[in-house]
Amino acid sequence: MVSKSFGTSQSRVSFFVLSACLAALAMPAFARDTRLVLPIFPVMQQPATRDAIGNDVQLRFAVVPQAKAPQAQMLTAQSYARPYSGTQRYADGRPVIRSDEETCREALRNTLVALVEAARARGVHTVTQVESFYDGAVLSTPNAYECHAGTGSAEVHLRGVAGGDAGAAAAASAAVDDIDAVPGLDAEGRAAYQKFLQNKPPRTLVLRQSGGSTWVHWADGLVPRDISRPSDPTQRAMEYCTERHQGECTVYAVDYTVVYQKPKAAAAERTAAAPGPAVSLYRLPTDSHFADVNDPSPVPVREKSKDRYLRFLALPMPRAFAIAADGSAAFASGSAAMADVLNTCEREGKTCWLYAVDDRVVWQADPHQRIGRVNQLSRVRQDARTP
Repeated sequence: MVSKSFGTSQSRVSFFVLSACLAALAMPAFARDTRLVLPIFPVMQQPATRDAIGNDVQLRFAVVPQAKAPQAQMLTAQSYARPYSGTQRYADGRPVIRSDEETCREALRNTLVALVEAARARGVHTVTQVESFYDGAVLSTPNAYECHAGTGSAEVHLRGVAGGDAGAAAAASAAVDDIDAVPGLDAEGRAAYQKFLQNKPPRTLVLRQSGGSTWVHWADGLVPRDISRPSDPTQRAMEYCTERHQGECTVYAVDYTVVYQKPKAAAAERTAAAPGPAVSLYRLPTDSHFADVNDPSPVPVREKSKDRYLRFLALPMPRAFAIAADGSAAFASGSAAMADVLNTCEREGKTCWLYAVDDRVVWQADPHQRIGRVNQLSRVRQDARTP
């Protein structure tokens, strides 16, 4: 009886284990779904991407997310990539498993090819406002795409507007290194544009146009010198522009692509609501009493830089004027004037110190007491500036 009971019990246990295993195999597994937000420009710079896309269809990426998209002109594309390397293998012959980032880059390339093929099928040669559009949601981060990586594949979704308008087509024909195509640049603006071209992506240049004059502001890299600034160069360049000028600023170029669209007549005639007075992001340094702020004669700059100080005095506050060790000078106006003028000097490889800020001179005779770096500035707390 014992032997029989034992045998029956063992048989039941074995059956239970086998049933559990079969049930586990029958149940759907919970697949990994890792969401990554990655920059677009490394993929666009790869020769494999340029070869795969070709030259007959131009892709222009969205600078800001589209609130509403014209459905009749909308193109959508989605594709994927497998994580298995096609060129690298382990010693036993198995393919190397690539990282999620590597797999996502190939998935983006495949999706860009699918978008170009959709444009060709519709007979258009330009796709504007290309942006990440995964599962019906637009990614708010500019110049980036959303990728979902799993165990067996990574997937990317994109959308864009087929053809675009006439202004977009005109902008697409301008080369990023064609300075003459930038409207209204004076000699100083052309020099600033040349410096923008010398920097590597990610980079963004924005314009402020008023009364036939054009001012340019640009930012590059993902690590700002002022850590309180956005890491995205487009957002950072727009901040620089809007803080120093009242009115609308427009993105002109992103990386190697001109995205500028000439304002329509109606938009040009529209008067923007005047914003409130700018408030400095940094605490005002102590007056050094070195000189009267309105007197240009004691300013220790080269003679040809004296007129720059007069231009500084004509700026609205907040404003800042800095002097370089070689006797040249730089000035800025806006909420981040002190940081902007010091960053300008650093970007040009110069050692600068603040001479005047707003209505006071802050210059010190002792170089060790001068303000020459952004980290010497004291940031004003947001709640302290909010009425």
